[in-house]
Amino acid sequence: MVEVYFHVGLGKTGSKYLQFVFFPALKGVNYIHMTKYKKSKEIIKKAGEGKFLVSREFDRQFEREVKWFSSDFPDAGAIMVLRRHDEWILSQYKRFIKNGHRFSFDEFFNLNNTGFFRIEHMLFYKKIKFLERHFTKKPLVLLYDELRSNPKSFLDKIAAYTGTTYDKSRIKFSKKHTSYSEKQLKFIYVLSKHIDLVPGDSKIKKYLFVYPIRYPVLYLSKYVPDRFVPEVNFMPDRKKLEKIREFFKEDWEKCVDYVEHSNEVLFPH
Repeated sequence: MVEVYFHVGLGKTGSKYLQFVFFPALKGVNYIHMTKYKKSKEIIKKAGEGKFLVSREFDRQFEREVKWFSSDFPDAGAIMVLRRHDEWILSQYKRFIKNGHRFSFDEFFNLNNTGFFRIEHMLFYKKIKFLERHFTKKPLVLLYDELRSNPKSFLDKIAAYTGTTYDKSRIKFSKKHTSYSEKQLKFIYVLSKHIDLVPGDSKIKKYLFVYPIRYPVLYLSKYVPDRFVPEVNFMPDRKKLEKIREFFKEDWEKCVDYVEHSNEVLFPH
């Protein structure tokens, strides 16, 4: 008998912490790391039996990948973590800037729906219902806020949902990766105007060119005096983020309500 759990992300919701710290520490499950995601179905089928946890974080490709995985494992238990829309899109934007892309924020996302990220990519409640349609098992949906405020409760829910255990004394509740500061991102933003820091699908370019430039710049820029920081303005202001928050307010409230009620069903006292 095969029992499968599928962590679908979203990206920028503590996924790296889960993938590198928590999931490997779970006992009673075969964890298939994100680096082996494309071979995950083959690995499970070859084993023929056992309990498996597959992890990969999605955003724009969410529906395509859920369809791909559920076509072979419709009884899998999906795990998804959500973050409030304005915080999420800002964190995504910072990630893209760090990775060498030169979007303005409006090119990245805007409420006129002409950006790289579209409104449909941020309808989180729709993603929940998509999981319910493609998997027979009720998904576990959690909030990123709980990971920040009460990590033990957050992790205990994943363990209970997957029927696993972990040694709480050996789990560190620190972030695997913290966001880079606006100061650091300014240096990358300026540098990416002159040097192509987007590796694409080339591993040679990624490891021999991009990484040896990107990460030393990010590290050293922390110590550059403020007077030498480039004067570039690419980050969205508070008003723009508040408009995004208000636009998705109903969607977020539906997600929070779903989490509260589904948690009561999944984890009855």
